[in-house]
Formats: sequence, structure tokens, C-alpha cells
Amino acid sequence: MRARSITRREFVQTLAAAGVAGAALGWRPSETVLAAAMKRGGTLTVGIGTDLTSLDPNDNVFANNPMYYQIYNYLIMFSETLHPRPDLAEYWELAPDGMSALFRLRTGVATHSGGTFGADALIANFRRVKEQATGGSTYSRLQDWTAADRVNDRIVRFRFSSPHPDYLSEVARWGMIDPAAFASVKNRGGGTGPFKVEEWVPGDHLTLTKFDNYWLPGIPAIDRIIMRPYADPAAMENAFRAGTIDIAHTIPNKDTPLLRNAGLTVIPAPVANEFYILTLNARRPPLNNLQVRQAFQHLVDRAAIVKTVLGGVGAPTVQIVAPGTAAYDPALNATYGFDLAKAKALLALGGVTRGFTPTLLASTVTPEVPQIAEIIQADLKKVGVDAHVDVVEGSTYYPRYFKGDFDLNLSFLTLATLDPTDFTVSSAFRTNATNPSWLEVGPPKVYIDGVRSLDETLDQAKRWQNLRALIRVILEQSWTVPIALHIPTFGVGKAVRGFAVDPQMIIDLRAVWLDR
Repeated sequence: MRARSITRREFVQTLAAAGVAGAALGWRPSETVLAAAMKRGGTLTVGIGTDLTSLDPNDNVFANNPMYYQIYNYLIMFSETLHPRPDLAEYWELAPDGMSALFRLRTGVATHSGGTFGADALIANFRRVKEQATGGSTYSRLQDWTAADRVNDRIVRFRFSSPHPDYLSEVARWGMIDPAAFASVKNRGGGTGPFKVEEWVPGDHLTLTKFDNYWLPGIPAIDRIIMRPYADPAAMENAFRAGTIDIAHTIPNKDTPLLRNAGLTVIPAPVANEFYILTLNARRPPLNNLQVRQAFQHLVDRAAIVKTVLGGVGAPTVQIVAPGTAAYDPALNATYGFDLAKAKALLALGGVTRGFTPTLLASTVTPEVPQIAEIIQADLKKVGVDAHVDVVEGSTYYPRYFKGDFDLNLSFLTLATLDPTDFTVSSAFRTNATNPSWLEVGPPKVYIDGVRSLDETLDQAKRWQNLRALIRVILEQSWTVPIALHIPTFGVGKAVRGFAVDPQMIIDLRAVWLDR
């Protein structure tokens, strides 16, 4: 492709050819009008349910979600209608064979250190995520992205070892770091986003200040964001009721009606994109026995969890794909439903009749996780499995989880929503030996082959059908036990305008302003 300006018609036609028809042409359709109407200045205070673990955008865990879009930009983002739209990249194109993709960057994008984000900065970010020590979860996500070629100062072509029709969903979670900040990014941040890091005191607050050289005119409108962690959900709700915080990230689902009845605004995420899940350490006996793992599919009373803990928000599920997609099979929910008799029989076939006392690792990353863990503990006790629930803060939880220091683990992960391969961004579904359930050896070959089949064709319908078959493989191997859809709800104060949440459950505060 020649480096030149393109018309709207050319742009849309190219995206359609690449299988991404309908992409928006800008960050927001009326960004200039919005910017003109905003009141300027002020401090936005955000309460978060658990402390951040890192300021590196490639440490993709839910605890870090509040800071991503405030400090960093991405090549593309997805709209609420699940269409890709430009962010740092203004143009993209997948090669006809799916073996490479080209991105053209915006001009005039400043970094927080005073540099310019162009092709060289993008290639530097690529090299960083290709190293396991610095790549975070993006290292696994881009494992078979083999090269980044500089076409000119704005254009980079990425090459793959196999076809990648899912390339846009992959880069949607790849945050772009200011290369000058590589060495200190985990503690001090540094990108091209609308806010810069002023100070991070773990356990107390993260303070962000307006980046005056942000590339989008008139954005941001507010001067400062302060994020404060609340270990106690009730304390955060009380702070929200009192107006001490402007945004509560996140509200327990069951408390949503109470807050709304009190005249407060609670906004759900726009798309069901995540789910609660129990993962099993398939390397530890007796969980290394397939029949024992399969028993756990029938040991969890998913409906009771949705009714009691989630307040009816969401729905029980045994699948890693969003309802309404072509890969979703409603019949599977009955096949793998709550059935203690079937679970007992499978445990017996696997040689477990008594004396199994697993540790169930859970975090405080959402207030629902410890409560769900208690229900699962009670369900397991009904068949003689006496599980010990170990609830820890996020800063302790994530290192233990990624080291495989658990028998059972409760968390929530990404569904296949934007693309059939979305779920593989989650650690539990990695195809290599960094998968916490399969450390050192990697998951079964039948699963790895199934994931590869998703990208053997550029035909989207065929890819979703391949996922439908792969879901059955995942349920058969049973190192994961899907439980229920996770739909975060956010408390938004009366003075807050422009609050947004994207389909990946990440809050977007760049257009926020305060009407006070």
C-alpha cells in the first residue's frame, strides 16, 4: 500500500475486504461538538474494588482495568456494536492470505515524555511484548506474530506464522507504551493517553493529571483523576452514596436495585463479555485424572449463584462464548448442569471417594468472588470434598495464580465475543506452558489443534462453527468450569458526564467532564 491520504469510500471498502466492515472513522462521531460543550477543570474521584497490581498495560488483569484507557492508547478499539474503530491507527488492512497485517498510524501523536509515537515506537513496543519477561499476557497473545517491518515513519506491517483473521481483537488489548518509559512503566506508567501518572502509592491512591499535548482536540476536559482502592464493597458504596467518590468501580450486582431506588445512577457494561469460572490445576492429583475433573462440571449450582450472589444479573453458563453468537449451543447447559449423582459417580470412577481436601484460591478483585467461593465450597461438601477457601487481595492472588499455586481457582475471564479467539487472551485458555492449569507441559494437544482450527479459514461463519466444536473439547477436558456471565455495574455520580465502558469492560474517562 502506498503511504497516501485515502477517501472515506476507500477506507470503508478496504475494511470490508479485510472482514471488518462497519468500522467507525473516528474515536467518537461528534467529538468536536462534545468537546465544545464540556465544562473544563475539576478532579474526578474513582473508587476501585481492589488495588492495581501494575501500571503496565500489558499486565491484563481486571484489577488494572480502571487505568488502561486513561494512560494509554491502543491501535484500535471496539464500539458497543462490536465494530473496530480507530485509535492510534487510522487505517488497517489484512493481507488476502491472512499472513500479515498493515497499520497506518495517526500523525502528531505525542508521548508523555515529549517524543512522537510513530512506526519506530510501535516496533519497539512489539519487541518488548515478544520477550516473555516484559510482554505480560500480550506475550502469549502475540506468540506467532513473527516480525514487524517498518514501511515508513507511519506504517508498520506485522507478519504471522499462520493466518490471523483475529488480528484486530488481538491488538485491542495491546496497550502502547511510551518507549522512554519501558524501564519504569510498571510503577510509573507512561504512554500517549489523555492523562499522565502523577503519583501511585499502592494500597492508597493513583493520581493522574491532564496531558496537555493529547492528540485529540479538546480532550480531556478534567484536570485530575484520583483512584482510591476500597477493600470493603460496603465502604465504597457508602462513599458513593455520600458523594465522596464520583464513580464506583464496580457495584455488586445484587446492590444495584437498592442504589437505583435511592436515586443513584448505576450503569451496566454494554456487552456480556466476561464470565465467572472455576479453574482446576490439572497437574495435581487427583485433578490430573480426567474423570475427576469432569465431575466438577456437575458440582457447581450455577443457578443458585446467579440468584443469590448476582441478584439475577447475568445468567448461568457452561460455555466460554457469549449467548447469541453462532458458537453458542443452549443444549450444553443441560448436558453439563448441576447433578450431584453424576458428579459422585465420576469422582468414584476417578478413585476419589473421601479424603480430598483441595484449596480453593479466590481474590477480592470483585466482591462477588468470595461469596461464589463459599457456595462452591458448600456444593463440594455435599459429595465429601472438603475444600478450604483461601481469599486474598489481588496483589497476592495474581502471583500465586500464575505460579500455579492452587488446586482450584475462582476468577472471571473473557468470553468469545469480539472474535472466536477472544477467550484465548485469558490465562486459563493459553495454548502454551504458561497456562496456570498446565504449567510446564501446556494443555492437551486436542485443545491446541482446536484453537488453531479457528484461524485456518478467513470465513467468519466457519470460524464460529469451529469454535462450537472446540467448546465441546474444552468441556470434555474439564480443566475449566464456567459458572455465570459476569456483567460489571458502575456507579456514576450526578455530576459526571461522558462516562463510557467499552465491550471489553474497560472504563473510558477521556471524554468525562463534571457538571458542577
